[in-house]
Amino acid sequence: MMSHCTYRTILLAAVTGSALYFASPTAMAYNTGHLNTLRSGVKAWNSMRAAHADVVPDLSGADLKGRNLKGADLHNADLTGTDLSQSNLGNTDLKHARMDHAKLSDSNLMKADLEGAELREADLESAILDQATCRKARMKGAILKKSDCRNTDFSEAELAVTNLREAYLANANFEGSDLSDAYLWRANLSGAKLKGAKVSPVTVLDTGKYATASWAEKNQVSFTGASEPVPSGVADNSRKNAEAEKMQTQHENTSDVQQAERPSPAGENRRNHYRTKESKTPSANIWRQSSEGPLHVAYDRQQFKMLKSNALKWNDFRKSDRNMVVNLKGAPLDGKNLTYADLNRASLSGAGFRKSDLSQGDLRYADLRGCDLREADLQHADFGEADLRGANLWRANLGSARFEGALVSASTVLDTGKKATPELAERYGMKFSAE
Repeated sequence: MMSHCTYRTILLAAVTGSALYFASPTAMAYNTGHLNTLRSGVKAWNSMRAAHADVVPDLSGADLKGRNLKGADLHNADLTGTDLSQSNLGNTDLKHARMDHAKLSDSNLMKADLEGAELREADLESAILDQATCRKARMKGAILKKSDCRNTDFSEAELAVTNLREAYLANANFEGSDLSDAYLWRANLSGAKLKGAKVSPVTVLDTGKYATASWAEKNQVSFTGASEPVPSGVADNSRKNAEAEKMQTQHENTSDVQQAERPSPAGENRRNHYRTKESKTPSANIWRQSSEGPLHVAYDRQQFKMLKSNALKWNDFRKSDRNMVVNLKGAPLDGKNLTYADLNRASLSGAGFRKSDLSQGDLRYADLRGCDLREADLQHADFGEADLRGANLWRANLGSARFEGALVSASTVLDTGKKATPELAERYGMKFSAE
């Protein structure tokens, strides 16, 4: 049997990360001793924390996916970038923990104490936070999509730019919280307390509408800022898409590119008639033969391959790099299953989505100029502030889709087959451009 003295020696080694435990063969962000003590069980971990109250645990970047950490004392711990997805963190003490960029999707955080925790750009998609305390938590840019946050205390929390789409927020407390630029479309806010919360003109409410001063007054909410939603035509205005825009411009200016037709999944030929504002000539078809042999395309091959093979894996890919430039201009995505695809701010001009399933997709601020969306399933998809000038939506299923602030023109074909007009645009909640 291990003596009490020996046990204390090994425990101290775990705290300090000394060679008594084992030395890591590669450089790690986390403390190896701390990680192994936690992996040995919550009881041993909590004993270590009680014995060494002055030690700040470093578990940053560690892989703790699928762990049972229920009741663990992780207050003040450094969990920056740690993978805690699919883990049991019920009743866990995470007060003032540093958890920026942490992965917590599908995790159980019921009754967890996250007061004052730092969760900027953390991934909490589909996590359970029922009765959790997130008071004064800093969660700017966090993903809480489809999370269960009923009875959760978000009072005085920083929730700016958070994604709360379809989150269950019944009876949640948002008093004094910052919800400026937050995304709450289709969230369940029944019984939620919003008094004293802060919203902005680009806060998307559960209805899909933007917050207004009158709505704020009615709900005893503070309305701040006079900014308007980000302009449509993201490829023209977003720095994130500058590289993709430059690539497309160079491609379109190539003098020796010949127009070519390619068959659609339905067996018919079609041409890409997308035209830039600067040029009266049609852009080159995405396929062309080169004297060197290989085909040249305008879009990113790796992104195209990943998106068309698995939309959910594509979403994880996007989460790994929030600043990723998505260039899928002219991509042939006809007939693909792209349900729930994250195409927010993507450059998609001239892409083919005929008969594709884009239901539940996030296409906010996307450049969709000249896209073929005929007969596509667009139910519950979000096209807020997207650029749909010249797009063709004939016979598309637009059931419960959101078009608030989307930009259309006289060359946009709506689901009915009619060309967009100022009157029709207003009916859809769109903006009309007389280009």
